[in-house]
Amino acid sequence: MGNDAAARVMRRIGRRGASLAFVGLLSLAIAASLAFAPPDQRTTPGYAMLASVAPLAVWASAWCLIGGLCLVQTFMRSDRVAFAAASALLLLYGLVYLVSTFTGDNPRGWVGGAVWLAFGGWIALIATWPEAVSVDRLPGTGSAAIVVADASGVIMSWNPQAAALFGWSTDEAVGRPLTVLMPARFREQHAAGLARVRDTGHSELAGRIIPLVGLRRDGSEFPIALTVNAWHSDEGITYTGVIRPVVGGGRDVRAE
Repeated sequence: MGNDAAARVMRRIGRRGASLAFVGLLSLAIAASLAFAPPDQRTTPGYAMLASVAPLAVWASAWCLIGGLCLVQTFMRSDRVAFAAASALLLLYGLVYLVSTFTGDNPRGWVGGAVWLAFGGWIALIATWPEAVSVDRLPGTGSAAIVVADASGVIMSWNPQAAALFGWSTDEAVGRPLTVLMPARFREQHAAGLARVRDTGHSELAGRIIPLVGLRRDGSEFPIALTVNAWHSDEGITYTGVIRPVVGGGRDVRAE
């Protein structure tokens, strides 16, 4: 039962959410270590250096706010503010430690600076990860292949039917452009269409059944029927495509 609950939570928050939760809990721990540091610890070079920049209570409050923000946005669709704020504070912390080495306030500050800067860089890198979206079933799709992509046409996720249809596993597909699913002769037109939707915010093809040609991983082409919808959020446009192979549409054609 516990494992099932943990699996449901992980599916709900994804890799980005799990990383954000870790950063949030760590930030709260750092805030507590600053707010409740014993007097003898406050005189150590690291704490004294931080206090020379701003009171420890201010640093503790900043870490507490960042921790709370990260934990809240762990369960939200939009998490960019939390990632940006956490990265900024980590990088600031690292720079303060590095500067303290050159000022002589903390001769070993470069060690902490390198750690904090690396941590901040890692968080910034996580913020660029494409997050897999659960698309096992949408209403009315039955056994159709479902593909989710971002505004740039990069695959965010797809269901097992899409994996079977195109020959790419979910892990292999996520992060690849949608163009891997279509013959080369259609890719320029596809890119132009995405650019037009980004500029106008409107897709003329939304909701329509579009006859197209798909491209499997092995290079074979096959006829498909695509229904696409564009969803707008504070993160931008997300595309959801429902794809069905056309039965009797001719034999598979090996792409040259």
